[in-house]
Amino acid sequence: MFKHIKFAELAVEDQDRAVRFYTEKAGLRVAQDSPYQKGWRWIELEIPGAQTRILLTKREAGAAAKSPALVLAVEDVAATHVVLAGKGVAFAQEPTEASWNPGETYAIFRDSEGNNILIGSE
Repeated sequence: MFKHIKFAELAVEDQDRAVRFYTEKAGLRVAQDSPYQKGWRWIELEIPGAQTRILLTKREAGAAAKSPALVLAVEDVAATHVVLAGKGVAFAQEPTEASWNPGETYAIFRDSEGNNILIGSE
């Protein structure tokens, strides 16, 4: 029946700024960048090797959510934290053990658009 999730939406105010952040700092690639609506493009980002993409959707200024907008699995949270922090990524939560799942580590960073992004061990 279902095969996989095609994309998850990530609300952003500035597509160009978000693309720079996710390609230059987080290592994602632009999978599609096409005209869509007036003043807005259809942009999908991909994690190399993953099927699910991230679609940049339009958000009104100042409407960032407090809960994580995305949860990304990484092999090593501490090592990923060091790499991202070295590229100037600001963290709201340093690597710590998850209270909801002992043995799982997570950290939370803020993207260029004010979204909270959780990285967690698999």
